[in-house]
Amino acid sequence: MRENYAGYLFILPTFVMFVLLFYIPIVQGVFITFTNATLGGTSYEFVGLDNYVWMFSNDLFVFALGWTLVFVFSVTALQLLVGLMAALLLNEIRTGLKETFSAIMMSPYFSAPLAGGVIWFWFLDSNYGLAAMLAADLGTTAPGFLAEGFWPYVSLIVAQTWHDYAYAAIIYLAALASVPRDQYEAAALDGAGRLRRFRDVTLPHLLIPTVIILALRTAWNVAEFAQPFELTAGGPGTRTMLLSILTYRTAFVNLSFSRAFAIGVVMILLAMFAGIVYINAIRQEEELYV
Repeated sequence: MRENYAGYLFILPTFVMFVLLFYIPIVQGVFITFTNATLGGTSYEFVGLDNYVWMFSNDLFVFALGWTLVFVFSVTALQLLVGLMAALLLNEIRTGLKETFSAIMMSPYFSAPLAGGVIWFWFLDSNYGLAAMLAADLGTTAPGFLAEGFWPYVSLIVAQTWHDYAYAAIIYLAALASVPRDQYEAAALDGAGRLRRFRDVTLPHLLIPTVIILALRTAWNVAEFAQPFELTAGGPGTRTMLLSILTYRTAFVNLSFSRAFAIGVVMILLAMFAGIVYINAIRQEEELYV
């Protein structure tokens, strides 16, 4: 403490704000899960584990939990893959157009999620969407991307991947820029082709950035709400109900804040579990170089 007091002073304001705006509300929310608090209610009673019993015995919650896990796994994996491909392509550009292409490829990430949802809804709507009009011009009929079969699931995954892949691309591009050029030159002199140089030189420098992206994107994808809500709002019916949308409906439609907070606790635990796994992976990776 005496040696590093200046550092602690610098982080103190951030720590205080986190406590006031993050940790205290979480503790209050966990307490509310043991009550029957409602939106607008002036009083509530202690009900023990009733909200958690309701939650895990509710078929819609069980379905939403399973679909959320599939959604998060699929979107996170695709964001990593597409982001890596975008970063590799941008890293190969040596002309003055690199900044222009970077701005174009990164633009979805800097748009508001709700705006992205409106764009995808306009594109995929089966009545007046661009996809339907293009299909009609070709003499065929576009599937109901937001209403039929497995298409709503695919649409949500693709739309969310499109919106956030640039986050991974930005981090990967920074990591690629830090790879020493002489390592590539040495590998080329040894006769290594492009694939081998990528495997032996590039990939080792991308392992820790990959774990960081996985931790952050997993946590954020668990909580994604605006764009999925704009596209399907959990429908048709409840077929694409994510935990985030179920939390909203439970709190602001059914007016049960205590049950909504209970669902939120599950979402927090999912994000924390992913973070712990990825942090342990970083530590194991760092130990390899000690």
